Amino acid sequence: MDAKLAFWTLALLNMAGVVAFAVRGVRAIRRNEVAVHHRSMLMAGGLIVLFLVSYLVKVATLGGENLALWSAAHRYNLYIHESFVVTMLLAGLTGLVLARRFTASRRVTGNPDDPPADPVAVRRHRLAGKLAVIASVMGFLTACGILAGMISRAG
Repeated sequence: MDAKLAFWTLALLNMAGVVAFAVRGVRAIRRNEVAVHHRSMLMAGGLIVLFLVSYLVKVATLGGENLALWSAAHRYNLYIHESFVVTMLLAGLTGLVLARRFTASRRVTGNPDDPPADPVAVRRHRLAGKLAVIASVMGFLTACGILAGMISRAG
């Protein structure tokens, strides 16, 4: 296994972690465990930041992939994967920004004297979160196909 293949294998494991933390966060908020939800989503975001930094280091040290060796189907899968990743990033950042609007609400603090959360912000946060989680799952699935193609081309 060469260094690039090792990197992408670790990147796939990282993406699995993103999905796992996101699913944990969704389950936690359904149980009204706001703190667990918050930590889980921040962990998922942290893993994304870790990947982005490691990807920059990988490109600087190992270079990019030679897409000329990839079949058209594998390239299309890559482009679809990248679309899911961009969607995940934008929706996740939107969810984070919207969550900041109700961090002092009674649902978050547990204090009945605090104001209720703005229902519009909560609805938008929930929609952005659903989109981010769905995109992360789809990104993981398409990443599995990408890695399988890399392994098959490596022989």
